[in-house]
Amino acid sequence: SFSEGNSKTHLSLESMRSSGFTTVSLSETFDGMKIVTINLCLLFSLGS
Repeated sequence: SFSEGNSKTHLSLESMRSSGFTTVSLSETFDGMKIVTINLCLLFSLGS
């Protein structure tokens, strides 16, 4: 029964870590998109 509880705790920790990782990667992707958009706007304004 101890191993069962241990695996359950491990599973919940894994799911928490994966969901947290997803949130972090999403925010990082959003920041990267903002930077790319700003760079594109700067390029267009400089080019024209």
